[in-house]
Amino acid sequence: MVYTENKNVRLDAVTIPNGYACYVSGEGELVYCVDTDDTHEFLAIENHSAFWCRPFWGKSLSELPQRVQALLIKNGETYTYYLPICDSVFKTLIRGNENGFEFYTHSNCESVRACDRQLAFLCMEGEDPLALMKAAAKEACRLLDNGLKLREEKKLPQVFRYLGWCSWDALQIRVNHEGLLEKVRELREKKVPVHFAIIDDMWADVPSLGEIPEGISFKEMVRAMHAGKMRSFEGDPKRFPHGMAAAIADMKSGGIEEVGVWFPTTGYWAGLEPDGDEAQRQAENTVLLENGQVIVAPDEEKAARYFDDQCARVKSWGADFVKIDNQGFHKRYENVAPIGESARAIQRGIDAATDRHFDGALINCMGMPSECMFNRTSAVSRCSDDFIPESREWFAKNVLQCAYNGLLQGQFYVNDWDMWWTDDEQAVKNSVCRAISGGPVYVSDKIGRTNPEILKPLCLADGRLLLADESATPTADCLMENPTATDRIFKIRNRVGKSGVCAVFNINAENKRVSGSLSPVETGIPDGDYVYYEYFTKQSGVLKKGERLEVTLSDNDDFRLYSFAPKRENCDQYPGRTDLFMGVACQQL
Repeated sequence: MVYTENKNVRLDAVTIPNGYACYVSGEGELVYCVDTDDTHEFLAIENHSAFWCRPFWGKSLSELPQRVQALLIKNGETYTYYLPICDSVFKTLIRGNENGFEFYTHSNCESVRACDRQLAFLCMEGEDPLALMKAAAKEACRLLDNGLKLREEKKLPQVFRYLGWCSWDALQIRVNHEGLLEKVRELREKKVPVHFAIIDDMWADVPSLGEIPEGISFKEMVRAMHAGKMRSFEGDPKRFPHGMAAAIADMKSGGIEEVGVWFPTTGYWAGLEPDGDEAQRQAENTVLLENGQVIVAPDEEKAARYFDDQCARVKSWGADFVKIDNQGFHKRYENVAPIGESARAIQRGIDAATDRHFDGALINCMGMPSECMFNRTSAVSRCSDDFIPESREWFAKNVLQCAYNGLLQGQFYVNDWDMWWTDDEQAVKNSVCRAISGGPVYVSDKIGRTNPEILKPLCLADGRLLLADESATPTADCLMENPTATDRIFKIRNRVGKSGVCAVFNINAENKRVSGSLSPVETGIPDGDYVYYEYFTKQSGVLKKGERLEVTLSDNDDFRLYSFAPKRENCDQYPGRTDLFMGVACQQL
């Protein structure tokens, strides 16, 4: 049970199904522990940067990193799951200590040290780890009562049910009117059914971007970007001489049906120019930080006005949705506002504005810390670090991040696995991941480099995606060990109605042969008789109740995609389309 050695801290454990919810009150250093051994198998979801999460495994709980947002411990056949919460003022995290691990609750403000019955964490036990983590998420929604909902209760905006393209890798910070139209022409000439496009970083009037020389390294470019400040929330006068409305109109005339516009919570990465047009316009809705940055104020009313004004302008240009980046920036409000308050103000402002102007069509980005995750009502959120092309190592990192983040963020949101390239050496593997992800699919091919053949298995002729029902996760038997350090296959599961799908990869760090087995029930469907189909080998057959498939993958470039459909009476034939990754979904159309 939970305990603390600080006499100024009071812990209240309230019984919930299969566990308890812990509330904390007190003042000072709010640190507390639970009685547990230090040697269990465990999986942690670590907030390893201000913006992103990744899985973590170790040999003892004392090795846990500083910002753990979920902890799953296995003891024999039973699992214990700890889910720290960000409540209305305070945020709770887990970290290792000399005896195992501890919880710590903080406000991000030195002056806010008194805590009055804040929901700190949930603890639940069960034998099915995937069901356990979902049950905890459902309980968190009930106890917080702040509008947080499970993914299954949300409506995915229609635009994200179609194939898309993003300008980032093609044009980066030199995105411009003519470059966008050149890519649109290419997509139409190649008959690629891209339905939406995102005008990404950075279209706006940021004077310092014009000073970045040609030929600069990517690392230096990012450093210069992150020091940039926005002058006005309008298209850069040189790159968009006719304005953003003209660029969007021309893209639509060229065949792109819906266009989205990217911008960060902070105006630009280092905020607004203090004497610039946007800072003057938003003077009542912003705050000046000690470091000289002007950013949106952490106040519900001011944040609501700020984001509503920006979204209204984007809407007036003819845009259909937005991608709002840099959401995990709340460290900047240190000693300005408590982290629960700042997060609630910003996330509610974003959601209200995008609901009003775009019917909720929004991609949340760089927002995986718990203060963001527990305060949104919108549907879609990125779940990994940025895509890096031409990198086998990045693929393993990305597939781990996205799949394991499905266990936590994916309970509440449609996980967005980020953009990718169709001519990358990892293109087919990336396409399989996006197909099974259950989320948006959009590429960022450079001009002239889109390979239409790679995209054909992902969508119907009109660009419509065949989406799985959940945010993809690893199968239960892949949870407690790092797949890059084992000789076992790595399995990513999802569900399509009454059917199941599973992508199987070899991500062994030494490129060794791996093997294992797979059953339909691991995908989240009931045990029974199923017809299976494997996309790449074209193998098919019937698995009777309790039967399994044996799978061996020779190296990192060997992978599989299995579909399992309920067996119909007197019929052993696979009912889906065999030319599509998620062809099993076609039986429901």
